[in-house]
Amino acid sequence: MLGSLTATVALLAGLGTAQAQIGSGQARSGPPVAPTGPGAGSFPQSFLIPGTNTSLSLYGKVQMSIHDNIGSMHTSDQTPLVTNGAPNLGSLYLEGPGASGGTTFSNVFRSFHGGLRAQASSTNFAFETRTPSDLGEIKTVMLMDFSSLAGQGNYVSTVSGAPPLNPTSINPKLGAGNNSIPRIQWAYGTLGPWLFGQYNSAWADPLLFAPDIGDQNQVGPLQTVNIRRPQIRYTYLMGNGITLSGSLESMNTGAVFCNAPAAGGTTTCVGNATRAPVGIASSGSDNTDVTAGGLVNLPSFNAGIAWDQPWGHVMARFGVGRSELRHATPTPLFGTGTGFTTNLTRWHWAAETGVMLNTWGQDQWRALVNYSHGLATYLSDMPAGVVDMVINGQTGQVDSLNELALATSYIHRFNPNWRTSGTFGIGFFNKPSAAAGWSGCSTSGTLTAAVAANSFCNGGNSAAQLASLEKRHIFSGASVTYSPVPGQIDIKLELDYYDRQVQAAHTGAAAWAQNLSFAFYW
Repeated sequence: MLGSLTATVALLAGLGTAQAQIGSGQARSGPPVAPTGPGAGSFPQSFLIPGTNTSLSLYGKVQMSIHDNIGSMHTSDQTPLVTNGAPNLGSLYLEGPGASGGTTFSNVFRSFHGGLRAQASSTNFAFETRTPSDLGEIKTVMLMDFSSLAGQGNYVSTVSGAPPLNPTSINPKLGAGNNSIPRIQWAYGTLGPWLFGQYNSAWADPLLFAPDIGDQNQVGPLQTVNIRRPQIRYTYLMGNGITLSGSLESMNTGAVFCNAPAAGGTTTCVGNATRAPVGIASSGSDNTDVTAGGLVNLPSFNAGIAWDQPWGHVMARFGVGRSELRHATPTPLFGTGTGFTTNLTRWHWAAETGVMLNTWGQDQWRALVNYSHGLATYLSDMPAGVVDMVINGQTGQVDSLNELALATSYIHRFNPNWRTSGTFGIGFFNKPSAAAGWSGCSTSGTLTAAVAANSFCNGGNSAAQLASLEKRHIFSGASVTYSPVPGQIDIKLELDYYDRQVQAAHTGAAAWAQNLSFAFYW
C-alpha cells in the first residue's frame, strides 16, 4: 500500500498524475496526456471544472490482497500485527525466557500455523486540483483509503468470555467484509514552495522505498505507523538537481518504564495498572496518562538535501524533537522520592542518508541508513513507532532508546510485463542502563504485552522485564509481479520473513508470510 502513496511525490514537483509512479515501482503506461480540446485542464489527465478556472484530476487504485501466515498465526490482515492498528514487527509473539507461556492466548497463537484472510482496505482514491492565482498556482491533494470501523473487527465472540480469555470464541462475523469506512491519508495544499496540511513526512524519501514490497514492516524507511504528519514544509530548488527542504511536523512521543512504589510502600506490585507510552491507549487502575496522540508542546523539525541526476539519487536528512511524557494529574508521575514531576522532557535527534542508483536497463539498487537517538517519530521500527525513552522510576534514571537501521533493495525488470523485487533490513537497538535492576514494577508499559502483568509482582523476573526491550529486528521480502496491462494492472506474489530478538537472552520470534494481491490503477 505504501508504494502507491509515496510514489506520487512527483506531484509536489509539479508533475502530472501520468508521470507519477502509482504504486508498483513503474510509471503508468504511456506518455502524459497533454491538455487538449474544450474542457481540458491545465495539467495532464485533468479537466476544467465548469464555470471555474480550477482543473481537477481523479486517480487511485482498487486492490485486493490474500494473505497467509506460514508460521505463527496473527489476528490481523497486516502482518505481523497481533491486534488491529498500525503494523509493528515488535509485536511478534516471543518464545524463550521472559515470554508468556502455558495456555495463555499469546502462547496458543504461537502454536497456530496458517490463517488465510483477504482484504481490500488498500484500495485508495485521490483528488487533485490546481488553480491559478496572483500569487502563483494553488494546488490541493486529498488521498483516502479504507479502514475498519472503531471496535468492529472481523471476528465476534459467540460464547461467554471474549479473547484473549476464551480463544475458542472466535467466529467469523456476518458481513465482515463491509466494516470499512474511508479515511484521510493526505490532505494538503501547496502555494509555490510551501506545503500546508497532512502529507508523508519530509523524512520519508519515496525514491528509497523498496518497489513492490507491500508489507509495512520494512526496517529503516518510515512506514504507515507514523509516516503521515500534519506539517508546514518549505522546498527550495537550487538547480543542477539539488533540492533543499525544511519541515515542522506533528510529533509522536512516549516511554516505557517501571513505577516506583508509593510512599512508604515496599517493592511489591502497586496494583495491576497498565501505564502506556504517550500516544498509546492505556487501561487499568492507574489510567491517568494523557494519551491523545502524544501530547507535546513543540513540533519536530527536519531538514534535508537531495541530488538527482540521470545516474540516480542521493539524499541526507537531520531531525530534532523534544520527547515528552505527560501526566494528567498534579501528583508525581512515579510516586514520591524519585525527583520526577508531571512533565518529563528530553531533546532527541535522528539522521539518515540514502542512495538510489540506476544500474542497467530499468533496474535500480537502493540503500538507506537511518539512526534514531531517542526519536521514534523518524524511525517507524522503534517500539510501537512512538517510544523514545526508557525510565526507571525506582532509580530516577532516564535513557534514550536508540536504533541503527540499515536497509537495501533491488528491482529487476525483465520486460514491461514482468519484474521482481527484493529487500532486506536490519535494526540494532541499544540496551538502556535504566532497565537494570528493575524489580517489583507494576508494569513497564505496553511493550510487555507478551509478558503476564503479574510477573512484575513476583520478585521482578529480569528475563521478563528485558523481554519488553527490543534488541534486533530483521525484515526481508521478495516479490514477483506480472503486469498484463503495464501501469494499469498488477498481479503480485510476495514472500516475507520477520525476525525479532529482545534483550532477554535466547528470547525472540520469527515468522514467514505470503501474499497474493491484485491491483487495478485508474
